[in-house]
Amino acid sequence: MKKIILALGLVGLFAAPVTLACDEACQREKATKKTGEDFPKYLTWKYCEGIAGEFMTSTMKSLQSYTEKHLDVTRRRGMRNTQSYLEQRKDWLTECDNYMAATGKGRVFRDDKTTNNIMAAIDSVNAELGSLLSGVTYANEGGDDTQVAQTKFDELFTLVDNHKNILLMKGHMITSR
Repeated sequence: MKKIILALGLVGLFAAPVTLACDEACQREKATKKTGEDFPKYLTWKYCEGIAGEFMTSTMKSLQSYTEKHLDVTRRRGMRNTQSYLEQRKDWLTECDNYMAATGKGRVFRDDKTTNNIMAAIDSVNAELGSLLSGVTYANEGGDDTQVAQTKFDELFTLVDNHKNILLMKGHMITSR
């Protein structure tokens, strides 16, 4: 009798972690039931980590190049393209952030504060680009109407760089997809 109880106990002990473990597919199913949202199949934790990594690397590099060489109110098409580019990246990041939060993986930039600050900085840059496109001028900036936009870009770059540095100090690799 003791052997049977011991055997059942061991089976229960080893079976418990298997039944309690919930992988990404399980988390996706739970999130779908809870939120009623059917997430696209391409959304995975790995995909979302890649989107965040790409944003922190190649997107930032592209935006820095743009601000250094081409940020000029006379280049309206470039401004409009940059605004669309940032809106698209924010849409991707938001979609991933919602998916990761719903499936219990956290936030796209690891925590609430960082994610909210980076998203707000993207909105701030886009709002300023929109203002410049609609004809706003800054008389007290010494003739440089892009100075405010440059400041907002710099704030975004600083937030992303700080986050990237923290991740690197924690030993996380940051790569684009």
